Amino acid sequence: MLEQLQEDIKQYNDTLDTYKRLNSEDIEVAYNLAVQCLLLSDRWNEIMLNSAKYCTLIDEKKTSFEKWAYHKYRILMTMHEFSRVVWRQGKEEYKNGFINE
Repeated sequence: MLEQLQEDIKQYNDTLDTYKRLNSEDIEVAYNLAVQCLLLSDRWNEIMLNSAKYCTLIDEKKTSFEKWAYHKYRILMTMHEFSRVVWRQGKEEYKNGFINE
């Protein structure tokens, strides 16, 4: 169970690094990032729901762990929403670029 949590943390950090490098021209990256963030946020929601199990393994207070996991979940949802906006705007600009030619 702890190995899975370590893998979840690694995936979260990798996704955060990708988000930091995102720019408005990266339409495909934005789409993939939006999907990945949505999937990871579901996983972090599951981690929150199972926080009692994790807390017994890592000897941590449940409320502290829940807040930590919820924070990761909210950041992922915010990254999902922003990435989706970047993708949609880029898609519209791409479509409008062909119409104006």
